[in-house]
Amino acid sequence: MTGVQTCALPILTCTSNDMIPFAKAVDFKPLVHKWKTAERVELRAELDAAYFLLYGIERQDVEYILSTFSGTKKQDKTLFGPSSAFGRILKHYDRLRKESGN
Repeated sequence: MTGVQTCALPILTCTSNDMIPFAKAVDFKPLVHKWKTAERVELRAELDAAYFLLYGIERQDVEYILSTFSGTKKQDKTLFGPSSAFGRILKHYDRLRKESGN
């Protein structure tokens, strides 16, 4: 899958000085990545979508799986809205699926 950002690992893991040894070991630049909440939210949604695709899970099943997480209500109309976590996952799922040609 070429659509998944290759830089997600340092952005999600190397956000403090205690991770510098790890960053050096795998040659990440910069060694410490500034924490950006919005960036992390998008990367996590993209990674979730990539895992669904890698496991061969169809979109309607992704929607069902996401709807079963605790704290969600099936009747909540905003559950899959574009600004929701689930909406972001589905957006990346659709984009990655299209990029992969499936």
